[in-house]
Amino acid sequence: MTNKARQFSSEFDRIAQEALQLLQQVPAALLDHPFPTPESYSLFMLATYLVEVGEFWIVGQIGKKPYPSPSLAEFCAAGTLPALIARYQRWLKEVHDILDRLPDETLDEPLPFALAPGGLAQIASMTVRACLQQAVRHCELILEHMRSLASSLLSSAEGQLPANVSGAPATPEERQDQDGQS
Repeated sequence: MTNKARQFSSEFDRIAQEALQLLQQVPAALLDHPFPTPESYSLFMLATYLVEVGEFWIVGQIGKKPYPSPSLAEFCAAGTLPALIARYQRWLKEVHDILDRLPDETLDEPLPFALAPGGLAQIASMTVRACLQQAVRHCELILEHMRSLASSLLSSAEGQLPANVSGAPATPEERQDQDGQS
């Protein structure tokens, strides 16, 4: 027996698999380099943000496990690619654990959530279905940004860094700091 929420699981599988493919297509030396424009993010940062958004909406809101709201403006990605891949795998397992057993009638139930991180007293409500739709849209938006950045990075001088790439890549020590964290 299939349920409607399982269709959302399939969407998250597709999004996550494409994000991981993009990470593996781009040379490792370029994963931490933003495109040379103001307010740019690296592919690694966007991939980390995508999984954080997914964890927030699915694990935190629908699964009702405490999870802080991600904010790209205050966001800093660290860790290694293998650790990030493992994090995606854990997230997808949780997506399936939560959504594949979710009864269809649950989709139209209200789901209260905090409007802002930090546990502000003001509470809003949306249906579980609307929450899932928002999560898919948000993750798709990040994935589109990743596609664009990966395309730009891959088209740059056969994997060589463009001369005007600003910022330094994360050091192995900085990346190691978040290994194993979920």
